[in-house]
Amino acid sequence: MNRVNPKYVLRNYLAQQAIDALEQGDASIAERLMAVLQRPYDEQAGHDELADRRPEWARHRPGCSALSCSS
Repeated sequence: MNRVNPKYVLRNYLAQQAIDALEQGDASIAERLMAVLQRPYDEQAGHDELADRRPEWARHRPGCSALSCSS
């Protein structure tokens, strides 16, 4: 199962956090995401929170909720 399902996926809330930080001139979140997503199937120490489900705070925040193909 681990060979065909990546541990790390670019979720909407992660992308939105990176966008928000970039708008403030901070590229560190985007750089971290890009580095981790280069090896999405590998265990990567210190990045477990990037594999978590969407946190409750992101449920209703614009840019963080799930979008359908008809959005």
